[in-house]
Amino acid sequence: MKIDQVNLPDLRVASIRRVGPYGPDVGQAFCKLVSWATKNQLFNDKSLVIGAYWDCPESTPPEQCRMDACLTLTPEMNPPLEYGISIQTLPGGLCATSLCSIYNNDFHGAWTELVDWRKQNNIEHDCRPCYEFYYGTAAENHPLKKWVVDLVLPLKKAFK
Repeated sequence: MKIDQVNLPDLRVASIRRVGPYGPDVGQAFCKLVSWATKNQLFNDKSLVIGAYWDCPESTPPEQCRMDACLTLTPEMNPPLEYGISIQTLPGGLCATSLCSIYNNDFHGAWTELVDWRKQNNIEHDCRPCYEFYYGTAAENHPLKKWVVDLVLPLKKAFK
């Protein structure tokens, strides 16, 4: 696993909040978000679809885990909002990133590998949300049935 560190900017996004266990059901929030964004012609060459995970599943009961399905918005975009859709700013800052190919929807395995790397190297994570930046099509539409994703873990300080 190759790990990079980046200083992310704050990201203005449209988002849909989902509360409950992380896993396959988060896809429903993304489907609603993408449908709304397509209807409002919000996709462009700078758009990025992001999953923002606010709670650690090791210390938060699954039914209380908060996740936002997000789409980046440029400053001039002010689309009409529908029920359940809001505009927010995701916090940036110093982060570890790992570009992953994920097969069989094994996001848990990829995250476990990144978190294990952090623990083995005594690197402190920050209390900002973790992100998944999605590139390309969803796995069910990809010819190899894979996701191409940057996993983003917030850090308190830089690592060597």
